[in-house]
Amino acid sequence: MPRSTPLPAPRETFHLERFFAATEFTTPHLLAVSDCESCTVADLLALEPGARERLLGLRLGYTESAGSEELRVAAAGLYGEVEPDDVLVHATAVEVIYTTFRALLREGDRVVVQMPAYQALRSAAELAGAEVVHWWGDSARDWAPDLDELDRLLDHPRARLVVINTPHNPTGWVADDAFAEGVLDVVARRGVRLFCDEAYRGTERGNGSEPTGSASMADRDAAVLALGLVSKGLGLPGLRTGWLVARDPEVRRRVERYKDFTSICGPAPSELLAAVALRQSDALLSRSRRLLAANLDRLDAFMTRWSGWFEWRAPSGGSVTFPRLVDPDRWGGVAAFCERARSEAGVLLAPGGLFSDARADRADPRVAAVDASFRVGYGRASFAEGLDALERWLRGVESPSE
Repeated sequence: MPRSTPLPAPRETFHLERFFAATEFTTPHLLAVSDCESCTVADLLALEPGARERLLGLRLGYTESAGSEELRVAAAGLYGEVEPDDVLVHATAVEVIYTTFRALLREGDRVVVQMPAYQALRSAAELAGAEVVHWWGDSARDWAPDLDELDRLLDHPRARLVVINTPHNPTGWVADDAFAEGVLDVVARRGVRLFCDEAYRGTERGNGSEPTGSASMADRDAAVLALGLVSKGLGLPGLRTGWLVARDPEVRRRVERYKDFTSICGPAPSELLAAVALRQSDALLSRSRRLLAANLDRLDAFMTRWSGWFEWRAPSGGSVTFPRLVDPDRWGGVAAFCERARSEAGVLLAPGGLFSDARADRADPRVAAVDASFRVGYGRASFAEGLDALERWLRGVESPSE
């Protein structure tokens, strides 16, 4: 047989997804996951009269490349200034990131990405040939990044895009009104676009279980590009559906032309179910917020009991948080700590390095804080059981040195 040509190495491994591929379905207690508790198809259909009959009568043909009108109308209803034609539906949320960055960026463009980050937010820009510059949040400031630093990072002739995420994964930071207006002022003065990952919008901490949320960045400024999805606060990752809000029609056309080479269009059952979910988002978010509040109380009590081991600030939104090991060296680093928790206690935690970058400056105290932290997801009904398993294991480990 002729010798085959060696396959080229991928430009960069998607470290978090490889981590979950190796661990998520074989570890009993999942405290690293980022979504809220899901529901059955029957539960979702029961929220809306006639939905069950519509699903059973659905023809499994192709869907519109921009997404069904029904779904785009439902998505636009989550915003104040967004019209259905401003919404471009994708089969998955990560596809939104990939198609948008590939459509808008060129070799040598500068992209400033808020860090730490879900890796796709930086790697997709690099796959498009862009130079990615890190804009680090500061753990001493509840993980908020500095707007003056952003202005300096954009002082470059090829600066094209700023990427932010609020509510933030993995830290739980939420941009307040002052920050939102500040970042919009900087990008406007520098003449660059803003892409905002709003995967956790609607999970901001408020009063009781009533749905609450910051205004979308896409409502604040017509030039902003925003990512929305059903996976996190609504607890429906199995539908995989996401969308891009782009009020600029030329941007939508460019992204849609690129999308023709990825999914082309979404699956009809997912689009119908996602439209139901968005129309019933108040009920779904209320359910999630009740569970988040109860689990956050449990986590707060846990962190108080183990304050000699962990540093922690309660998150302002989302379903994830980012505790820090007080003494990571005694474990051989955070990754080793997380591996011991997985192998000895059956508890999955996500090391902070999965949200960093191997090329980051390890001498930067902001990077060091990320390296010493790990992600905990508190959005599922099984959270209390997993936290109990982690605590039983910790009690069996010798006390930290004084």
